[in-house]
Amino acid sequence: MLRVLRPLRMISRNEGLKIAVISLINAIPQIINALVIALLFYVLFAIFATTYFKGRFFSCLTENIEDIVDSSLIYSKWDCLNVGGDWINSVLNFDNVLQSLASLFVLSSTEGWGDIMFQGVDASDIDLNP
Repeated sequence: MLRVLRPLRMISRNEGLKIAVISLINAIPQIINALVIALLFYVLFAIFATTYFKGRFFSCLTENIEDIVDSSLIYSKWDCLNVGGDWINSVLNFDNVLQSLASLFVLSSTEGWGDIMFQGVDASDIDLNP
């Protein structure tokens, strides 16, 4: 068990490494301040996105609908449900602040941002198919 802590002895013996580790430990309060400010901006934009996009990322899943029904004629949630479709929400949405924070994190990490962008462009009013 104590063998795991052996690399820490190198820090105490190497003066340059010791200064770097102490500097990193001393910078923790400033790093936390920067994280709090960033989190405040994320919450601000999450609230804005929730008020603008809440309930607008739903769409009609037409896989279960027969080929007789033209899927381009489905305009609303009720049209979708009447023909036997499923009214589903996307995984990343802006329906509440926590979901908005998760979606904003995906957008800021630039991994999968295209899907959210296209859903935002296609978004129409609440209970209307994009």
